[in-house]
Amino acid sequence: MIRSRLEKLREWMAAEEVEAFIVPSNDPHFSEHVAPHWACRAWISGFDGSAGTVVVTRRGAALWTDSRYFLQAEAQLDGSGIELQRMGLVGTPEVMEWLAAQSDVRRIGIDGRLFSHRAFLRLADEAAEGGMTLVDCSDPFDTIWDGRPDIPAEPAAILEERYSGESTRSKLQRLRIPDDGIPEAVRLVAVLDEIAWTLNIRGTDIEYNPLVISYLSVEPERALLFTVPERFGPREWEQLAAEGVEVRAYEAFDAYLATLANRPVVVHPEGLDQFHYAALEAARARIEEETTPYSSIALLKAVKNPIEIDGFRRAMEVDGAALVRFERWLEQTVEAGGRPTEREIADRLHAFRAADPDFRGESFETIAGYGSHGAIVHYAVSEESDRAIGTDSFLLIDSGGQYPFGTTDITRTYHFGAPTEEQRRDYTAVLRGMIDLSAAQFPVGTRGAQLDVLARRYLWKAGQNYLHGTGHGVGHCLCVHEGPQSIRMNENPVTLQPGMVQSCEPGLYLAGRHGIRIENLTLVTEEGCPAGFLRFEPLTLCPISLRAVETAALDADQRDWLNRYHAAVYERLSPRLTPEERAWLAEKTRPI
Repeated sequence: MIRSRLEKLREWMAAEEVEAFIVPSNDPHFSEHVAPHWACRAWISGFDGSAGTVVVTRRGAALWTDSRYFLQAEAQLDGSGIELQRMGLVGTPEVMEWLAAQSDVRRIGIDGRLFSHRAFLRLADEAAEGGMTLVDCSDPFDTIWDGRPDIPAEPAAILEERYSGESTRSKLQRLRIPDDGIPEAVRLVAVLDEIAWTLNIRGTDIEYNPLVISYLSVEPERALLFTVPERFGPREWEQLAAEGVEVRAYEAFDAYLATLANRPVVVHPEGLDQFHYAALEAARARIEEETTPYSSIALLKAVKNPIEIDGFRRAMEVDGAALVRFERWLEQTVEAGGRPTEREIADRLHAFRAADPDFRGESFETIAGYGSHGAIVHYAVSEESDRAIGTDSFLLIDSGGQYPFGTTDITRTYHFGAPTEEQRRDYTAVLRGMIDLSAAQFPVGTRGAQLDVLARRYLWKAGQNYLHGTGHGVGHCLCVHEGPQSIRMNENPVTLQPGMVQSCEPGLYLAGRHGIRIENLTLVTEEGCPAGFLRFEPLTLCPISLRAVETAALDADQRDWLNRYHAAVYERLSPRLTPEERAWLAEKTRPI
């Protein structure tokens, strides 16, 4: 099937007179997860991980993805004729380097709607260095993909101010303040979580992410939302109008850009696609690019207000109580001789969360990987891979929930038997790094890359490492992964600021053996710090499994942190639990 799809694309390429075509994982809004309509890379390759790029030439094809998906991609590409390129490993060529080595490639096609303006310029320069030309084509999948899903148009709602903490009108006014020296400018926004945050709207167009497919234009006196108008009911129309927002058809955005001749238009070159950027140029708009590495909205969104922070704390209590009930069920089931499968575990966890009336769905697909499956960083259980858990290896569960008052993301690793010496050593090294980063106090102006070593140093000492980031930002009733801050080895100029929420999730993955990850969400705060310093406040409330901990390997400060954390978990969660559940939690949070 994949081979026949590749041939359809090659026939289209021949008609377009291009020798290669690049298929990214993007939609026109650069979402991490895309609606089925834009799942073109998955359709053409069979690889359905969240990150990857396929390149198809007249005679071959290759897919680039990162370490989270090496094992998954290897399996899903088997027999497809698509070569796997493992990003980040020595010897793996870049896309343009690989294309330049193909003797018959001169013109490279892309769909300009799926590449930001900056990405397009970068690729065009790289192509030129290899003696090739980058060509902005139409969308081939409208032609070759029979039965392609429609662009979603699911109902949308307004997030109440008691949850958002700030009105839409207030946010729009903050965006209109000409601190960039461009008064009376039009600001165009295409990134969906930035639109959702600005307008306090939430939807279900993309699985796990409460987003609405749309574009936004913020003018000096009004805001225009381009989406499917029918998704809003009369009440939502009235609320948006009261906040100064007009709703227009999604398809009208192209024509609207043609009306911006001679007007100053603010865009971020990473946040607007090449097709629409070129349309602005053709309309002779006065384009003013934001020069920061991230958009101004991204930073505003990342720094949570007091209402949002309180909402995160509430979400952790609701989520934590569900996790306690789930973990108790799981432990009792295994101790009684039951061997639930990975899929059953994910389904049961969903059911425990869904029992709360405020639950709005998972924030991403639950990862439940036992043994060697835990070593697949973004493992997704399938009917073929589903296995029963045992008592001789680790079970890694990474999951999260969406609530109107916050978003959760948590990973815990369990062992239900007698851990081996190696398993204890590995688990304790990951835990020590997680604790050291969580307990860090750091000066104002610190970047995530400056702290990342705290999570890795015990692994490095043993000659081990993990290739994913240690921390990502988390949205408020929005995307579980957001920027602009991060904690990772790669340099990121964004400093950690009070009010930012991010993960702390070191791990270790030994292919064919086991995977370990321990993750909490944290809040950057200045509370309790000397002047000029910040720290992390743990937000996640859930016991950390003690079964595989080498207690003697923990230093006094690490034991104290773990005991304080567990005391807080019990104090915050126990009022939501039954007496039996409280007794179970008391044992799991006992001081060590």
